[in-house]
Amino acid sequence: MWSILIGIGLGAFEIYVLKKLISMMTAGKGGAGAAVPIVIAKLALILIVLWLFAEFVSLSAMVWCAAGIAAAMIGIPVILSIRMIKKYKRGGGERK
Repeated sequence: MWSILIGIGLGAFEIYVLKKLISMMTAGKGGAGAAVPIVIAKLALILIVLWLFAEFVSLSAMVWCAAGIAAAMIGIPVILSIRMIKKYKRGGGERK
């Protein structure tokens, strides 16, 4: 069950890297070439962590870790989107 905390941390890290990757790619054309190896490394990190849990801890720990990763990667963007919508409804958002 403790592995869910590692999964949540890994999922939050993946979201953070994704945001940085998006800002890097939209800033200019120079970042697009580095994006592919970073995306591959992100996916490899998840697979390696899950494999390590399955190989050295247990399959149930791997499932809990995967559930934490999924919860973080789904929950964090949903929560941030809800906060952004509420901000725009209050009139605090930047409108162009």
